Amino acid sequence: MQFDCVAEFEFTKDLREKKSELDAVIEQANKTILRKGAKDAREAAQASDWQLSSDGKRLTLRIESGAVVRAHAALIRLRNFLNEQLGPKLKTGIRGLEIKKFEVKGITLKQPALKPIEITCFVEEVKTSGDKASLKLKDLTPALIEDGAVDRIIRLVEDKVEAQNYEGKGEAKKLLWASTKKQAHYEKDPALELEARSWMRRTHAKAQFVFGSQFVALANAFKELLVEDVYVKLGFREMYFPKFEPWAVPQRSGHAKSIYPEAFFVAVPKKSDPAIWAKEMDYFRITGEVLKDEFASKLDFVGIMSYAQCPPFWRFLEGKVVLDESLPLRVFDWSGPTYRNEAGGTQGIARLEEFHRIETLWVGTPEQTKKITTELSDALTVFFNKTLDIEFQKNWITPWFLAQEGKKTLSDKASEGVGTTDFDAWLPYRGTREKSEWLEFQNVSNNGDKYPKAFGVKSASSELWSGCAGGSLERWACAFLAQKGFDKKDWPSAVRDRVELAPELKFA
Repeated sequence: MQFDCVAEFEFTKDLREKKSELDAVIEQANKTILRKGAKDAREAAQASDWQLSSDGKRLTLRIESGAVVRAHAALIRLRNFLNEQLGPKLKTGIRGLEIKKFEVKGITLKQPALKPIEITCFVEEVKTSGDKASLKLKDLTPALIEDGAVDRIIRLVEDKVEAQNYEGKGEAKKLLWASTKKQAHYEKDPALELEARSWMRRTHAKAQFVFGSQFVALANAFKELLVEDVYVKLGFREMYFPKFEPWAVPQRSGHAKSIYPEAFFVAVPKKSDPAIWAKEMDYFRITGEVLKDEFASKLDFVGIMSYAQCPPFWRFLEGKVVLDESLPLRVFDWSGPTYRNEAGGTQGIARLEEFHRIETLWVGTPEQTKKITTELSDALTVFFNKTLDIEFQKNWITPWFLAQEGKKTLSDKASEGVGTTDFDAWLPYRGTREKSEWLEFQNVSNNGDKYPKAFGVKSASSELWSGCAGGSLERWACAFLAQKGFDKKDWPSAVRDRVELAPELKFA
């Protein structure tokens, strides 16, 4: 990989009369700091073609990388070296540094690019040919270079090419287990009957419902049975996780890479002074309409509503060293809804924008995490198969934390147990078992070291891993009612005995 950078240094004083001394300092840099870490000249970076401007205050030069010392690292080294040398020797300093040109050539890709690559910021042009790529960068600052932006841009090109090669292949999936076929007592979309019976009513928001007492009675039965059959037996305790995520959470969790099309953004007024909002208040009082177009400049977008539910938990442990005696940690949360902008379309209660997620989370050593992942997956299998009597399959799939970054491959640590198992239910109203799309209503994931590393959580004596499992009460209800229907005699006794339905509301 070759890096070619042209930069301009601006000095505080005219150096025309000190040109020879300036030349000597740059030559010294070539022999010392631009060779640091390199065995020979081929591995070192090199400054060349330097020229002093007519007013003597600007120095333009080229830095070309070697096999080891890259141009962006060399530029920062050179800036620091010039600052150290020019003060004592030439009584001047660096007022500014501007990157005029930055090109990267010879990037080797794991797979060939299938179509043009576009990166919308800091990149002027991306060229690909087979498994090679080159870049022309723009708007780079020294701060961005020091922060590793160049390397991240290169990785972004590699990631986008990898995503192209997975597009159209479908999600990586491997069947692990399937329940026996069960009798279907219903053939309609249960959402239609839920609305007809007033067990739920639509709101003015897309894919959001007010759920009546009958639906809640069923959901509570599920929750009580889950606690008794799974959580108590496996030692899980309840916690409340935040449902608002300040930007630090998706930044650390990695969701900030791709969350934007599906996020519910949270904004607060930059200032709470009522005078600033006088126009909006007056407009509503006169017209009865909300003046939304005026909002943007007055708001500070502070984060997102919970998307995956487990990331906000990690603030509880962030930056801590957990003692062995506290491991493994087993917790669950169903204290509130999760929000997703389902741009691909919503459907009944199978795909909502506000849904009530049941989140299960565990933290421990790799061995503890693997053991709990297996125990929980097995316990949920018995729970759905025996207690709720749902027909479903278990599939080993693309880990959710990779899928949400746009990837469709199994984890590179799959052999170590890192990955996701999906629980997929047959929905009779969608068609036959063989031809219809099954509904993913629950998953169980071993996330490896992803979250402990991202949030700086450590163990006192071991590597730390974590896992999580997510499902939604609406999808559980969808799978259950789609197969069992609304006649309680067709429900399994464990559910039937716990659900006392209130009289349904009647309307004129």
